[in-house]
Amino acid sequence: MCALRTLPDLLRPGLRLVFVGINPGEASAQAGHYYAHPGNAFWRELSASGLIEGVVTPSDDRRLLESGVGFTDVVKRVVTDSAQVSRAELEAAVPGFRARIAYARPRVVCFTTTRGLDAVFPKTRSPRGWGRQAQQLGDAEVWLMPSTSGRAAGYRLEVGRVLRELATHLAGEFGGVTNPSGPSTLGEQAAA
Repeated sequence: MCALRTLPDLLRPGLRLVFVGINPGEASAQAGHYYAHPGNAFWRELSASGLIEGVVTPSDDRRLLESGVGFTDVVKRVVTDSAQVSRAELEAAVPGFRARIAYARPRVVCFTTTRGLDAVFPKTRSPRGWGRQAQQLGDAEVWLMPSTSGRAAGYRLEVGRVLRELATHLAGEFGGVTNPSGPSTLGEQAAA
């Protein structure tokens, strides 16, 4: 069986928000979209958060990029279970990840797993310290939410809370939400 190609980064300079996972899963790589496994609640939680206007699905990831929301992973190797990504592999991927974030210059980076944040900022996270973090990644604020995978279903309330707080925070900075079906309601200020 041939290896699946990785998901391309959905990044461009001047983003307001970048979501960061550990690595692309096989279902996402096959679909060609982030968080595409049917058991992953990312898109349901994002749709309900107020951060994005309307209902969004994995096929909206590229349209969200046009509205200032990007996607990447710390490790770009495709595996179904992120537990197969070793600590050494995560650590080795951090310089490349940091370079991708420096290119995108986002206002906020939101890690969608603790392992990703822990690889980039070892031994700095407090247990269950969801939400805004003390660290910065370049000029970007760092946020952390629990995983949205099916195995982390017990954390759904925390996922929703963090995304709603992030929506309120970004609305305060930029004055609106993102509409994936058209131009950002945040205006050019959000993309600059």
